[in-house]
Amino acid sequence: MYDKVFIALMNTNAAHWEQMRGCFEQMGLTEGQPKVLYVLRAVEGCVQKELAGACRVRESTLTVLLRKMEEKGYILKEKVVVSGSKLANAIYLTDCGRELSDRIDEKVEELEKKSFEGFTDKEKKQLFKLLYRVENNLKS
Repeated sequence: MYDKVFIALMNTNAAHWEQMRGCFEQMGLTEGQPKVLYVLRAVEGCVQKELAGACRVRESTLTVLLRKMEEKGYILKEKVVVSGSKLANAIYLTDCGRELSDRIDEKVEELEKKSFEGFTDKEKKQLFKLLYRVENNLKS
C-alpha cells in the first residue's frame, strides 16, 4: 500500500505503460502517437491547437508528432481559416490512421477490463471520482 499519491500514480502509470508498450511497438507507433490517434477519433477535424489541449501536450511537441504521423500516412492536415483571417491546420485521420486508432481502442478496452478485475461498478466510479479530484486540486 502507498502513503504518497506521487508513488501510487507513478507506479500505476508505469504498470499501465508496460502493458501497452509492446502492443504499440508492434503497430509501429512511437511514444505519444497512440494518444494522439486515440484522441483524434473523438475530435477529428479539430485544429492543431485544440488537439494539443485535448492531448495535454505542448503545441511544439504535437507539431513534431504530427509531422512524423503525416509522413507515415496516419493523418492529413488541411489548412483552415480561424479567428478572422488566421490559418491553422485541421487534423484528420487517414484510413490507415483510423485502422490504427481502432486497434488502439481495442487494446485500451482490453486493458480497462484487466485493470478493473475484481472491482465493482461502484468502486470504479469512486476511483474515477477521486482521480478527478486529485487532478483538479493540482490544476488550481
